[in-house]
Amino acid sequence: MSRRPISLVLGVAALGICALAGASGTPVMPSYLAAWLVLVALPAGALPLLMGLELAGFAAGPMAASLRRLLGLLPIAGLLLLPVLLSLNGLYPWDRGAPPRTAFAGAWFTPAFFILRSLAYLAVWLWLADTFRRPAAEAGSPAAGQRRSRAILGLILTTVTGTLAAEDWVQSADPGLASTAFGLLVMTIQAGLAVSAAALIAARDSSGRPGRDQRTAAAFADPILVLLAIWGFVHAAQYLTVWSANLPEEARWYLARDGALGRLGVWLGVGVMVLAALVLVPRRNAGRPALLAGIALLILLLHGAEMFWLVTPGFRGAFRFTWADALAVIGVVGVAGGLYGPVDRRLRGRVS
Repeated sequence: MSRRPISLVLGVAALGICALAGASGTPVMPSYLAAWLVLVALPAGALPLLMGLELAGFAAGPMAASLRRLLGLLPIAGLLLLPVLLSLNGLYPWDRGAPPRTAFAGAWFTPAFFILRSLAYLAVWLWLADTFRRPAAEAGSPAAGQRRSRAILGLILTTVTGTLAAEDWVQSADPGLASTAFGLLVMTIQAGLAVSAAALIAARDSSGRPGRDQRTAAAFADPILVLLAIWGFVHAAQYLTVWSANLPEEARWYLARDGALGRLGVWLGVGVMVLAALVLVPRRNAGRPALLAGIALLILLLHGAEMFWLVTPGFRGAFRFTWADALAVIGVVGVAGGLYGPVDRRLRGRVS
């Protein structure tokens, strides 16, 4: 039996156990939501990066080729969104009768409108993915001009939909933090996940090819460093703003994510940033595939755990990993891994 059917069976079994645990009263949906957010972050983060590379003239490079591979996860993420949409009452306080902060919030956060918005976000991303999963058109051709125009429009659309999706899917699950930078933070995490996964794909595809693997590794070094710097700055600015305002609800939001594991995560985040700078800034190291793959894997794990840090403490009062988290990760990764091959082949067939 090949790996994909095994992955799919394992994923379905893990999600089945989660469903049985949820039916018995165990709160498993926060874990599933966090795992699903990591999955959808890969194609959602890849889209704006691809469109930026298109406008910068690097659409034919190794990074763009690897990012296109991630777009095949978007239909699978859309399918796996269904359990979230069927469990709004267990995830979002606005569906449990919590009083809205404003009249606008009361009108905005309703189950039917939430579902419509979620489907609209995915529809916009799928429409853009249908264009940018194709290789770049020849420079100067009419098709190239059309792609550039769609890339500009797409960057505007992904900025708007990405900000709204972060507010809907993540922030409204624990609305204590009223931060205008929250959407930017989530989109930076998505981009970090996407470029790290793309770096691992590129390192695997170019392994054992002298010259090509060094050029591929060098192409990812600067984007990884820039995204880490933006991510660290947004986190620091948001924390300092909350600390200076000293509002009880926002302080409670951070205190729920404090504790030994939360503080360890902070130090790990700082450590990864420092390590990435020490390893990737020197030009002699930036083109070493093994070093890049190691940094990319660390960033992938860091941002994946961070998504659980954003979501689950609002339901548990503290940040900790549980068996439900592990099962949700196995389930989502298993199902996505099992379905990715057939979906990717079908999409490639449409492109050709």
